[in-house]
Amino acid sequence: MKKYILAIITLAVLTSCSEDFLNKPPTTGLSTDKLTDLPAMEALIYGGYGQLRSFVHQPVLYGTAMARDILIRDRPEYDQFFDHMVTTGMTSWMFGQGYSSLGTLNTVAVSDLESMDGSAEEKNAILGDMHFLRAYIYFNLNNYFALPSTGYSVPLLLEPLGVNDVVECARTADVIARIEEDIELARTYFTDISGESDYYAATALAARIYFFHKKYDLAWERANEVIESGKFELETDPADAFTPGGSSKEVLFTFRYDATDGSGTSPSSRMFEAYRPDQSQGFYSLNPDGEIAALWEADTADVRYKAFFTETTELTYIDGKYTTDQMDFIMIRLAELYLTRAEAAIMNNNNVSQADVDDMNAIIGRGNPDNVLEVIPTVQDALELLYEERLKELSYETDDHYLNLHRLEKPIIGSPTEGGELKPYSDYSDLLVFPFPETEIEFHNLDRNP
Repeated sequence: MKKYILAIITLAVLTSCSEDFLNKPPTTGLSTDKLTDLPAMEALIYGGYGQLRSFVHQPVLYGTAMARDILIRDRPEYDQFFDHMVTTGMTSWMFGQGYSSLGTLNTVAVSDLESMDGSAEEKNAILGDMHFLRAYIYFNLNNYFALPSTGYSVPLLLEPLGVNDVVECARTADVIARIEEDIELARTYFTDISGESDYYAATALAARIYFFHKKYDLAWERANEVIESGKFELETDPADAFTPGGSSKEVLFTFRYDATDGSGTSPSSRMFEAYRPDQSQGFYSLNPDGEIAALWEADTADVRYKAFFTETTELTYIDGKYTTDQMDFIMIRLAELYLTRAEAAIMNNNNVSQADVDDMNAIIGRGNPDNVLEVIPTVQDALELLYEERLKELSYETDDHYLNLHRLEKPIIGSPTEGGELKPYSDYSDLLVFPFPETEIEFHNLDRNP
């Protein structure tokens, strides 16, 4: 398993620039005349990871609210996500941090690494990390900023912008193509060498990318490669993957907590704050009217419910996955890949095999052995079980439910102001799209309705 240490990088402005995020230069503490050797390129990679410290938790917190899996208390700024009336007040953070990191990574992308002193392995490690992170960032930005009704997404930047350069929104299809090209390049560069990331983390991320891009044959291949490598193993107790300071054999990719992190700067600090089992300090609890609550109500014997939720007479706290603010932020576990491999096979073949059932049972049985499948279900029943199992296994850890609602175009549970009625996908799909920061609209005239 590879961990990811997000170094704290000294901030320094390399050149004068406008205040918008897209034109922001890399912040590594190095002047432009020093960005000429491999140590400088490694510093840029550390800078790229460092600029994502807050970015990593935002899709999880925002997506969980928009899927209405949580009850929000004492935090009105999150109401906009739950009510599907999203404004720029908080979405600008995700946009800005993503493009700040992209600016740093794109400096590496256009640098002449070939002429720098160092081994091919050292250069491949740098390039592997650059493509890995760029795929990760654009995958998240595209998921939240692409407008389904027009087919346009975020600006697609592959090199640093000049001070006065103006860009436009790219087609969603072009962003998707770039994401897939970057993650495959990461896999290629990581074939024989690891950087901050490695080959199996890139392959696992590729499985997630292809799954939500509905390319199920490739999703199956990438998930299968990781599982069959034998390098990772499901924990007997799912809670063991979330042990503070642990090194779980189930985890493929984390942003790692470091002892030098200051208060509130740990990659897991926001998650701990949100799910803290304290009515006056935490601000996310289980939504009793949501899909996840209904699943747990039907099966409270599942060990995951016992491990990750604390039920009181008033609220059910979601406190088991982030028990302190000094934890690694888990991005991909092997459990997700078992579920992805099973569903990708069924979607691709329109058939359920015993191998698919075995993959499902590996996760279902770990939660509650009484629920394992004894016979091969129909395609429809298998897909519904997989949908439910992803909710149980990945809830409040990734934005899997939010992404699945889009992938499957499912109706969403209504809010109290909507009378609790189901809301069809066609009524909410464009409402969940994040607005661009006002500064970017003013400077670049960004428009997803060209």
